[in-house]
Amino acid sequence: MTIPQRYSLVTLGVADVIASTAFYRAIGWVPSSHSAEGDVTFFTTAGGVLGLWKTGELAAEAGVSTMHASAPAFRAVALSINLESRSAVDDACAEWLAAGGAVSKAPTETEWGGYSGYVADPDGNLWELAHNPFWPLDERGLPVLG
Repeated sequence: MTIPQRYSLVTLGVADVIASTAFYRAIGWVPSSHSAEGDVTFFTTAGGVLGLWKTGELAAEAGVSTMHASAPAFRAVALSINLESRSAVDDACAEWLAAGGAVSKAPTETEWGGYSGYVADPDGNLWELAHNPFWPLDERGLPVLG
């Protein structure tokens, strides 16, 4: 058997599911009816499902500790939203800030010929907002890599 080359669900550990849900609602995302208010929130996206779950519960489910003395603030993971233009990246960044998120790197031209910036949700989960002129987007807004 070969493991399918896809992801179905990304779960972000958050301090407060209600507050985090309010943030994602503020950027225009609509929770799924399969959510359990205050316990877990799911958002259906064009790619896969995004879940918000309390950090401690996610760690316990995975069998890992949430406290490491040497744990870096950077979790070595960033989710990305590819957008159709540079101006769409700037607009998305402004909306992210208005909703209560933060910018860790303002959008700028990249060395690979695109345009990208990094934002964080209130729990510090990183998202890249990017325009890659070499990756056209399909009807769902997903990159076509050829």
